[in-house]
Formats: sequence, structure tokens, C-alpha cells
Amino acid sequence: MQTLLKNTQAYRLLKAERDKNRLHHAYLLLLDDKRNLRSAVKTFAKLFFYCDEPTTQDQARTASLIDGEVFSDCLTYPKTDKKFTVAETEDLLEEITLKPIEGGKKLFLIADFSEATAQAQNKLLKVLEEPPENVFFLLGATASYSVLSTVLSRTEKLEILPFTEEKVAECLRRTYRDGGASEREISLAAAASAGSVGTARNVLDGGYYKELTDRAFELCTASVSTLPISIKKISDIKYKKELLSFIKLIFRDAFLYKASESGELVSKERYFFLPTEKDKVCAVANNRSLSSLLFAQEALTDAEKELFFNANFPQCVEIALSRVLWHD
Repeated sequence: MQTLLKNTQAYRLLKAERDKNRLHHAYLLLLDDKRNLRSAVKTFAKLFFYCDEPTTQDQARTASLIDGEVFSDCLTYPKTDKKFTVAETEDLLEEITLKPIEGGKKLFLIADFSEATAQAQNKLLKVLEEPPENVFFLLGATASYSVLSTVLSRTEKLEILPFTEEKVAECLRRTYRDGGASEREISLAAAASAGSVGTARNVLDGGYYKELTDRAFELCTASVSTLPISIKKISDIKYKKELLSFIKLIFRDAFLYKASESGELVSKERYFFLPTEKDKVCAVANNRSLSSLLFAQEALTDAEKELFFNANFPQCVEIALSRVLWHD
């Protein structure tokens, strides 16, 4: 994952600004990968302390302390698997008044800031606008639409775009080089990842891709009368984001297949979500219009946003797929 991160435009931009001594006081790092966001923020944090490529013992020590979240001049919020709250904001504001211990700057990391309460975000506004000298902020977020506009206006955006399926697959091969996953499983997970290494790893580690695939195809081929029955089967499903990714991917492949049949693509030769399920993808394509298959991406993206704000998952999916059905 570090290799992928260090080859992003966002990483190169921050490194260039550091080398030119033009660091802004606050950055918002956008990465739609909840599993890897916290480690990504720490990877970017090392740039502030010139320990991104450690060549000395002191640099290696600083990098290790940042990874362990115990470096005195780089404080990480909130606690793992917790949300950034008003109480932690107050703690951060107290820490800001203290001078750096080991160097000339102090860095505050917050991940996932997109899950921070509005009250906590508001409480940070003043210090984000007028921070003390040599105090910097690096806010990590999986999405920007839940970050207050007033916060967005006070931060420089560093956006990591979704990785290609090939890049995700390469990362997975390095991670599971000891045989933790087959090549077919890696290809499937990469295809279903929507460019997120964390999502791909969730698929592989959970071993639940067959269940998600079955549910996704059933939902994609449902009619107005059978959709409610299919929705009931996902009422207690654990992997909500991954299921939405599978559904979007099936509709994407169906769109590309139908477009190629209509002569809008030069070649029909392409990689399908599941090569062994090509007939099912074609069935989805044959049962939907080209415009509705394209519209499905928009409808399901809206469902992902609603889900982010803790909306009812089955209801989000039913509304999205109903919109696709009625679009025909």
C-alpha cells in the first residue's frame, strides 16, 4: 500500500511543497478506503518530518514512532475505531498551546475526519484559520461531502483517486505473496474494489465474495415484483459497501457489453467482473436499456452517500434499484 501511496499525485505534490518550504498549515487528505486511511495519513505525515525515506538512525526512529502513534510532535486522533468528538477537539486545543519537544514543528493528524461530528468540526474552525506558528494539520477523510464547507475552505485538498484494477491486484499479490489468496480470488477482489485496496482486502479476508456475488446478481436481475423479496435477503448483510460495489460493477460490465453490441465500443473483448458469470452479465444487459445501465451508476452512488450518513441500507438499495427499473 505504501508503494501505491507514494506514487500518487497527492503525495508528490505534498513532497514538492515541503521541499520548496511552502507547506500550508492545513491539508485534507481524501482517500475512499476506510481500512487504510489511518495508515495513509501517517505515511503522508512522515513528509513533514523528512523521514519519508529514512537514511539515518534518527529518521528511522521518527518514522517508527509516527507509525506507532507515539511521536511527541505528531499527535494522532481519534483513538482507533472511534469518531473525532468535541472532547478530543478540546484535548487537541490544549496540546496546541504546548511547544514542540523534538523539533521545530508540531503536526496533528485526524482520521477519519469525515466521521467527525459537526460540533467537533466547528470547534476547530478558528485554529484552522489562524493556527499558532509551526503548527500543522493533516485531516484524513474517506469523503468530502460530510466535511463542513467552512473546514474545506480552510484546508488544501490532497485527493487520492481510485487506483486501477491492475494496481490493486499488484498490491494484493504483494500482500498475499505467501499464498493467502489465489490469482482468481485476487482478480475478483481487485475488480470488485472500486479502486480501494481496503475493500479488496475485506473481500479476500472475509471469504464472502460468493455470497455477495449471488446477492448482487439477484438484485441486478430483479423485477418490480421480485425486488422486495430480494431486498429482504440483504437486511442483515454485514458487508454493505462491498455489496454496493459488486452491484455497480455488474451494471458497469452490462453497460459496456450492451454498448459494444450497439456498436458504441470498438471491441467486445474486455475483462468481465466474473469471467465464469459472463452469461449472467449478458442477461442483465439484455433486460435493461443502455440509458438505465448508465443511470444505475448515478443511482447507486447516491445510495452510497445516503449509507454514509447512516441511512437504512436495504431501503437505500431498494430505492436505488427502483429508480433504475423505472428509468427504462
